[in-house]
Amino acid sequence: MSLESRPAHDEAGRTRLVLAVAVAIRLLLVGIQPSPSTDAFRYSWEGRVANAGLDPYLLPPDDPGLASLRIGQDSRINNPGLTAIYPPLALAAFRAVAAASSDVRAQKTFFSTCDFLVCLILLRLLKRRRLSAGWAAVYAWHPLVAVEFSAAGHLDSLMLLGVLAGIDLWESRWRRTAALAWAAAFLVKVAPIVALPWLARRRPRSALLFLGVVALGALPALPAVLAALGNEPASGPHAFASGWLANPSLFVLLAPVTENSGLHRGVMVAAAGVFCLFWADRTEDDPARYLLGALFAVLLASPVVQPWYVLWLLPLALLSPQPAALAWAWSVGFLYLTLQPELKSSTLGPALWKTAWGGEYALVYGLLLWHTLRDVTIAGSPGLTRGIGGLCKRL
Repeated sequence: MSLESRPAHDEAGRTRLVLAVAVAIRLLLVGIQPSPSTDAFRYSWEGRVANAGLDPYLLPPDDPGLASLRIGQDSRINNPGLTAIYPPLALAAFRAVAAASSDVRAQKTFFSTCDFLVCLILLRLLKRRRLSAGWAAVYAWHPLVAVEFSAAGHLDSLMLLGVLAGIDLWESRWRRTAALAWAAAFLVKVAPIVALPWLARRRPRSALLFLGVVALGALPALPAVLAALGNEPASGPHAFASGWLANPSLFVLLAPVTENSGLHRGVMVAAAGVFCLFWADRTEDDPARYLLGALFAVLLASPVVQPWYVLWLLPLALLSPQPAALAWAWSVGFLYLTLQPELKSSTLGPALWKTAWGGEYALVYGLLLWHTLRDVTIAGSPGLTRGIGGLCKRL
């Protein structure tokens, strides 16, 4: 849908409709208790621990010394034996919200608001590309977006806000400020580290600024890093990096190649890094296209691919069209159906999960293969060697 043949008042009406429905969806969900994930309870807890002058990077929720801080909702904190895994800017957000209200729904409201701001920036970026505001509804009205960022209240919406703000700033020629936005996104969740190779190729000084802000901003998490390196049993980062497995694809398919789990994870990290370096050379001055391909590669290589992680790709896939990413945002949600208590406890549970997992990735890799073959046909060049990034070039 292009703007060229559409009256301005029609487009303004579409924008109002997209935003009105987006607000209504989010208002319906922020008032309920966090579901289906319980991560927001942890956000509230860690914010209150930090506000008490204690360090959630060193003290897990079940530490006896924290008993005086507990309130009724804290019984639902997940992984109570593990310390905090979230980067410092995420923890700062938890603290700010917890200072205003200890109710877990305050955390949800904050991250739902961040998600709405993502919708606003997405509308601006679509307009710059002369695309209709109607495309923003694909994100703003998406059921999984509503569930993960307003019903569950996941912090990834704040990371996405930084990612899209960085794209907007870069395209507005505020290059160093864009680097700051991407560094802030990293300090919420580490995935935006993929911006570094692309920045280094185009603006080395902006890349140094990114690294400097990341290094300084990450200092409060140094105790957590040292605990992880020391294999401390209560270390959340160590547990996440060394043992967690959820909805992987390439990671589990290539597991037989390396028997050592640590080596296997290191190989996958290195492979994703090499791809990012390769892809940074082939995306010109288009940060949305680069970030889509880089984050897609990270998710395919990752041992942990939660449904809300896939939503990192959705707004980017609207700016740089990629059918596999758009389809993935729908197919991954079906995993929740297999996690219903009645199904999990039944004899059919494992088979249903494997079917949903197989269908999810058959669709994703099938569309990637189709796009590769289309790339070969259109470009007349060996598209299979151009990786996932080449698939992000055309719709």
